[in-house]
Amino acid sequence: MAFNISKIFESYEPFSRITTKKEYEERMNTFLTERYAYLIELTEATDTAAASNAFCDGVHEEFKKFGKVRTGELMDLNCFLIYYIFPAILKNEGERAAAICDTLKDTWNSRFKCDINYTNYESLMGGFKKKLLGIMVEEEDK
Repeated sequence: MAFNISKIFESYEPFSRITTKKEYEERMNTFLTERYAYLIELTEATDTAAASNAFCDGVHEEFKKFGKVRTGELMDLNCFLIYYIFPAILKNEGERAAAICDTLKDTWNSRFKCDINYTNYESLMGGFKKKLLGIMVEEEDK
């Protein structure tokens, strides 16, 4: 099982730094149309644990420097996973989505010694705020 990690995480740094609802929506659409298909080995796997291990091993191999992934880089990768990969799986995989995300989350946390969780696209979209005269207000839906 070989994931195209470089394509999935292509330009992950700017994707991990989003500031507006519109920007997130555009980048999620880009991820879904250009990169989601590269997760097919994970989303259609009969052994989700093995697929999650292969995915995490691929990420480690792609981004390691001197045997490990640097902390700053790992933070961006964590954000990318939380902002794009988990919500995309939850949006597209129906009943299996939670099981896939749980397995991937547990494998990721164990592999990279971190403690991330996941959420869906709607929750992320609902969390954006904007400033009006220096005061944080909820961003209106358009």
